[in-house]
Amino acid sequence: SCPSFGVWGQIMHGAPLAGSGVHTCDMQLLRQPRVSPTRIAPVPGNMLPRRFARPTFQDEGRRCRGTWSPLLPASVLAGGALLAQRGRLAGRLRAQQAPETWQKKDEFRVPGLGMLKDLWRRHLRISAVLMVLMVVIWCCQGWGGLTQLQAYNSGMPDSRMLPISSALESWLFGVHQFVQHHGRRVALTLSPLELDFAMDIPLVAECGQIHRLLTACFLHNGFFHIVFNIGYLYTLAPLEAGAPGPFLLTFVLAGMAGNAAWMSMGGGQRALGASGGLCGLLGFELVSRLRMRQVRDFQRAAQAAFGLLVLGALLPGVGNWAHVGGLATGFAVALLTTRRSGYRSALVPWPLLLLVLVALPFGRQFLPALGRALALGVTSPGALGRGWLLGP
Repeated sequence: SCPSFGVWGQIMHGAPLAGSGVHTCDMQLLRQPRVSPTRIAPVPGNMLPRRFARPTFQDEGRRCRGTWSPLLPASVLAGGALLAQRGRLAGRLRAQQAPETWQKKDEFRVPGLGMLKDLWRRHLRISAVLMVLMVVIWCCQGWGGLTQLQAYNSGMPDSRMLPISSALESWLFGVHQFVQHHGRRVALTLSPLELDFAMDIPLVAECGQIHRLLTACFLHNGFFHIVFNIGYLYTLAPLEAGAPGPFLLTFVLAGMAGNAAWMSMGGGQRALGASGGLCGLLGFELVSRLRMRQVRDFQRAAQAAFGLLVLGALLPGVGNWAHVGGLATGFAVALLTTRRSGYRSALVPWPLLLLVLVALPFGRQFLPALGRALALGVTSPGALGRGWLLGP
């Protein structure tokens, strides 16, 4: 035995263990017995490896205990420092992962934000800008209807005031509140944006407000209307990849042609919505699938177009002629501006087609009318709805 260092002193100084006859330095060469992973066989204390050696042993028939070593508190302090360092590293890792967690929470809280980020990540910028523009204009429609209702209630007694919920119903569901005001039937919750920029056949035909052919494509009549159009635009957004110019030109021209077809066929007096432009993008998809020889995808797109037209014909209050005109126009524009199979360029480059349309008499009249209408809508909201003339 080694009374000054105990059993650990014997092991560290290479002293032989009592009763074993084996030097501790040679103990590493001993072959460990194979044991079952579920049942461990008992091993004598003097045959254990160094890392499993017991602190007490039998020495000449007497039990001796190892004395205290100064390495024990040092090892405890080293272990505590190691655990603290690991805790700091784990805290830094959680801090780095926190913004991703906040981002996921923001995507869950803000509807549609994930769609916009996905479009922006895939470089489909025109589709993302169109979606944002439609949503912002729709929110402005709700605010304008609320402002109109508050202006009416400010000049009425309490018995004739309308509740604020009327403006909310008008904004979400497109149900407007009509009252008799100065001998006229007036929709109080109708936004000035709808009065100035929605499709109105008498104002287009008599007052020359042809800007409504385009501006009506960005207005919507309720929550479900805008959700359906935005969702459909999101599904058609991959068509923008590689052809952003023809994509935007198809949407604009198809929307205007759809409103003109609805107006010429006498579908009603007032209309709004982007369904004509979206049907034009559906025609754009038909041409793209056909030129890329994707027969199955072309059949699916044709079935979707046919179903959309049938659904528009069956549902009341739907301007189906705008769908028909937009689909035909989108098909024709895509035939001219998209790249042909086996050719490096399109039949007519889209900038050239745009310049030709602007040079036509209607184009020379449309752009100035659009500029004057936008300026007047900002400076005097509601003036166009009251019959302001926008002639040349």
